[in-house]
Amino acid sequence: MESTSKKLWNKNFSLLVIGQLISIFGNQVLNFALPLYILDISGSPALFGVVLGVSFLPLIITSPIGGVMADRLKKRRIMFWLDITVTAIILLYIIVSVIFTAAIVPIVIVKLLALNAIQGMYMPAVQASVSVIVPSEKLIKANTATGTVDTISNVAAPAVAGILYTGFGLFPILVVCAICFAVTAIMDLLIRIPYEKQQSSESVIQMVKDDMSQAFQFAVKERPILLRFAAIDIVAGIMGGGVIVVGIPVIITGHLGMGMEHVGIARAIAWAGAFIGLGIVSFLGEKLTIKSVPLSFTVFGLAMVPIGAVLLFDIPYFAAYVIIVVADIIYFSTLYLLTIPVSAYIQKITPPDLIGKVMGLFSALPVLAGGIGFLLAGILFERFHYFAWLIIFSAAFIVCITVLLLRRDFKEEKVDV
Repeated sequence: MESTSKKLWNKNFSLLVIGQLISIFGNQVLNFALPLYILDISGSPALFGVVLGVSFLPLIITSPIGGVMADRLKKRRIMFWLDITVTAIILLYIIVSVIFTAAIVPIVIVKLLALNAIQGMYMPAVQASVSVIVPSEKLIKANTATGTVDTISNVAAPAVAGILYTGFGLFPILVVCAICFAVTAIMDLLIRIPYEKQQSSESVIQMVKDDMSQAFQFAVKERPILLRFAAIDIVAGIMGGGVIVVGIPVIITGHLGMGMEHVGIARAIAWAGAFIGLGIVSFLGEKLTIKSVPLSFTVFGLAMVPIGAVLLFDIPYFAAYVIIVVADIIYFSTLYLLTIPVSAYIQKITPPDLIGKVMGLFSALPVLAGGIGFLLAGILFERFHYFAWLIIFSAAFIVCITVLLLRRDFKEEKVDV
């Protein structure tokens, strides 16, 4: 299936990017605020980690299903109805949380489960759309653009969520997010994405099973380098998700004694720093290939070391906070040097009738790993509170060992596809 335009910033891609900006902003505000709300009212890192881990589990199931949907249904309709559904869920949550205030923790968990289940079906549709509305030679730039959108949303979301939550509580956050998803749904209707209907007389379950089997066979038999991508996704998700997503809020609030607003500010600054990574990707363009992945992944792991050092040595609180934020900036900067060349490579080598399913698989892997990382980190940071530095150093060590084991595969892989 050929691109509908020879220009990168054609109407359809521009609308997709703007809609993604608004949608990701709303989603990140919720994913930042709701688990922190649990940490705030409970004071338990273990419960915080459990809520994070459990809430992302639906993504593991719905991402592959979303990939099948993206290949077989009109992507525009998928995105529209999912955005409408999220808006309705937020409004329902506002009503239910007011009526059943005593059961607020399970209500938050159910809400996060529903939101992330929908997100799992939404992202493959967006990712599969990119390769059919922009030229193949501009995929690195296209993925850089979507990565920039992701960063802008993630910069603004924690800061907005932290300020609103500290000053006004959870309700304004929910209202802002409902508006975001409603606006995105309207924009979805304006996008035109090429669609070729795939014929099938099978049942839905059998169709999903067969489609995912095709995706697995493609990864295992035709492009085994995808298995190396999977290994890195899993390690990055477990170690990075545990140390960065769970560990940093726990360290800032528990070890440094700072408030939730400092967590929001730290995460917003870190995401702003991710523009460094995007700037490097934009500068290198198509010169950036998967052969750079081992180096990027090494820096990704080493970025955790200063966070552990803060806990191991007697460092003043503000200086410790600054060090953590700088390490977080390096982490998020490197994240894009990992994900963008990998995404562009997958989009180039995957046949059009498999792109949604393959992207769905690779959307599910880091979520599965992240969920495991959240659960482990929450338990470890609570049970081994005084040895948090050892948890962080161990995570960095595992990342570096993974690089040593896989670096040759990336150097030998053909990239001029």
